[in-house]
Amino acid sequence: MSSSRREFFRNVTTAALGASAVPLPAQSTSADFYLQLVKANDQSIPAVLRDLQSPQRTRSNIRRVGAHVEALAAAFCAPESSYFQQENLIAPLEKATLILLEAQHPDGTVDSGNLNSPPDTGFVIETVGTALAVLRPRNDRRLATTRNHLDKFILAAGEALVTGGVHTPNHRWVVCSALARINSLFPAAKYVNRIDDWLGEGIYIDADGQYEERSTGIYSRVTDNALLTMARLLNRPSLLDTVRKNLDMTVYYLHPDGDVETVGSRRQDQSIGGSISYYYLEYRYLAIKDNNRLYAAVVNLIEQSLGDKIASGTSLSANPLINFLEEPLLKGKLPAGGAIPPDYARVFPHSSLARIRRGPVSATIYGGSDWPMGAGSGIASNPTLFTFRKGKAVLESVRLGATFFSEGAFHGAGLQVEGNRYSLHQRFEVPYYQPLPPSERNPQGDYPLTPAADERFWSKLNFPRRAVSNVQTLDQKVTVTENRGVFELRVDVSGHDGVPVAIELAFRPGGKLEGALQELTKDRIYLLKAGTGRYRVGEDLIEFGPGEAAHEHLNLAGPSYAAHGATPRPSGYCVYITGFTPFQRVLTVKGM
Repeated sequence: MSSSRREFFRNVTTAALGASAVPLPAQSTSADFYLQLVKANDQSIPAVLRDLQSPQRTRSNIRRVGAHVEALAAAFCAPESSYFQQENLIAPLEKATLILLEAQHPDGTVDSGNLNSPPDTGFVIETVGTALAVLRPRNDRRLATTRNHLDKFILAAGEALVTGGVHTPNHRWVVCSALARINSLFPAAKYVNRIDDWLGEGIYIDADGQYEERSTGIYSRVTDNALLTMARLLNRPSLLDTVRKNLDMTVYYLHPDGDVETVGSRRQDQSIGGSISYYYLEYRYLAIKDNNRLYAAVVNLIEQSLGDKIASGTSLSANPLINFLEEPLLKGKLPAGGAIPPDYARVFPHSSLARIRRGPVSATIYGGSDWPMGAGSGIASNPTLFTFRKGKAVLESVRLGATFFSEGAFHGAGLQVEGNRYSLHQRFEVPYYQPLPPSERNPQGDYPLTPAADERFWSKLNFPRRAVSNVQTLDQKVTVTENRGVFELRVDVSGHDGVPVAIELAFRPGGKLEGALQELTKDRIYLLKAGTGRYRVGEDLIEFGPGEAAHEHLNLAGPSYAAHGATPRPSGYCVYITGFTPFQRVLTVKGM
């Protein structure tokens, strides 16, 4: 993924409405939430108009232009809007849609992070296609140029999407969703035939309810939205069964504050997190369509606590107002009486992940991944093995590492569960190599370029033809035991003696650390020397320990977390407990 797309997902304050955050009341209901969306959209319009005055900057993010078209179209078409049918929106609509046309390549694609990108073109169609569906029924002559621009852009994009390719699994369904939208506006068999080509590959979802990317923070919702759009516009209700399965699972990935657990993601959200507000439209649509009280409870949480994320666009979601205008069902009444489960221990074996909720306490145990580190995406398997929250106090990750041939970062090889005990394990075996046998030798020294057995490095040494010797081992085990929201993490590292080991606890910024802590020279890095430590945010407190600081060898787990296949040190406060192998330590984590 390009740096510009990473930035898009980190900084999405203009992704839906192109405006600064518009706070909503803390307690809102579905009955008036639509009107709040209208108000928030209205308040975004001045920023949209200013942005369109800088076409060079606007062209640098063509998906933002699509969001501007949505916002302007919603304001123009919503009877409750102060901009309803206002003349002063006509020229900005024409300008925004002309920018779209000018940014479009001859093949119908656009550049949006990726170059000449069919899937990114599909993301733009999601916005401007919905806007055209809302604008078209209004037979307003003043909109003729805008509609003409959109017709040209969408039809050209359709030609790209009936032949273009993809990069990632969710891209298939983004393209299909865009084609379904185009077909609803300009019916043609070629669009449906291309959709059927992609659908013919099958939609993967495992028994847990996870898509293949396991991206609860971003791409699961992208897939849910695409499938729901196809189900609606192509009259294929069976596609909704897959969406329901994912939404059912996501309820149990939900933290009390509306964050969604992303530790097991195979995409970039494993480190940037996610919000349930991103799924707002999908939960609302199916809550009403299915009379599903659980989904309605999720919608109520979003509207009452996270409505500002939706209104400002920081939920990463599409503009909800344009969707309310396009799909009348969304204005329906939610079923009453539902509740989000507050107390459970759920295991998702296909993801090697367990989720535990005990009222305000929320924890995740992650047993590692089944994909190669990096996996061709530059994104490594997440080394976080445990997360914990008590209200606003958040322990974002617990990680384990040892200074062992640059291989010491712990990545569990699966999750074993017995009652309230969750076991993780990893074993390293690092060899040295013997001379090649005579039959394999080359007088010129020209041997195949091959990886070492542990894949740490490549060289022209023909490693597979060499015997190994002097094999060094490191065996790492972590057993997590839960007792009504109190967690004991038993760490046992053995094998080669005298290897430095570090346990890292990374806390979300915003609180205060307490206890027998030694601050090191680097900012926000501490050793817990003895006893218990505490992390306090307001009235919420996490207690952890006991500590030990046998060494300060933190090069593997410190500022750069440089162990092979690991990820950078988290932001916020990092506390380390250190020792040498053989290393046994029981770490208790609880909320107070």
